[in-house]
Amino acid sequence: MTKKVGKQVMRIFNHPQMTWVDVTEPSAEALGELRRRYPFFLDIDLRDCLPPYQRPKLLERDQYLFLVLLFPIFDQKTRTIQSAELDVFIGKDFIVTNHAGTLRPLADAALTFEGQNNVCPIETINCPANWLHALLSSLLTSIFPMLTHISSDISALETELFRETKGETVKEILRVKSNIVDFRRIMQGHKHVIERFMYLAPKILSMTKLEVYYEDMVGHTKEIWDFLENDKNTIDAIYESYLSLITYESGQATKTLTALAFIIFPATLTAAIFAMKAEYMPFAGSHGDFWLMLGVVFMVAAGTASYLKSKKWL
Repeated sequence: MTKKVGKQVMRIFNHPQMTWVDVTEPSAEALGELRRRYPFFLDIDLRDCLPPYQRPKLLERDQYLFLVLLFPIFDQKTRTIQSAELDVFIGKDFIVTNHAGTLRPLADAALTFEGQNNVCPIETINCPANWLHALLSSLLTSIFPMLTHISSDISALETELFRETKGETVKEILRVKSNIVDFRRIMQGHKHVIERFMYLAPKILSMTKLEVYYEDMVGHTKEIWDFLENDKNTIDAIYESYLSLITYESGQATKTLTALAFIIFPATLTAAIFAMKAEYMPFAGSHGDFWLMLGVVFMVAAGTASYLKSKKWL
């Protein structure tokens, strides 16, 4: 059943063993409806369902557990990683999810309940903990393509590093670095929350034969973190290589300019000497004196350039 609450959508899915309530784009009205359906929900937990985003956490209440998890989503327009919050109330015979509607696996899960999809065979759902595992597993699985995309960006940067488009390269490096930092910030609480859930859930929920599946999810979070750690080290190495390359090129440019200054200075000094109005200035007054003086200046410059080249400054 889909129910409109103001501009928000509350979908209610009934199953013989449980009820799933999925709130999209939370508002005070939608949370008020949740309060009416579940009067034992604490106001402080309901308020945490509204923006701004909360930190990942798990809180134990008398009749339910309250989870907050963040998941990464990729913004195609800005090519950056954004975070989406998922709030979960889970009790003996119900599960309530609250999110902003940007987590695609939750929409696919809704189609599963409606019989239009097969994300998780509906006959395997026998308790809220089982359905929560199906949701979180789908969300974690959806993360791996994003990790592959970041790895592809890093590989492209390694190729672009020694090309001439330095301005664009540094922008790409900083974008990827920012994405990895945001990704790590989003994922850093998952392992702790899932492990704490495994510890507290048996007090309220039936966890028969589910421990191994949740342990697998903990393994997925570790795998994702290892990927991010490797990507972080790689992009840091690329960034340091980029800075070293820029420093080297700047040094080469400074070296070249210094060499040019060494060439110009003796030539300028020679020209200044010829400009002196001395009575017995060499070449002065003779036929073609200008060209003779100019030739001396060029010879001094050429000699200085040859010396600098022999010292490998040019």
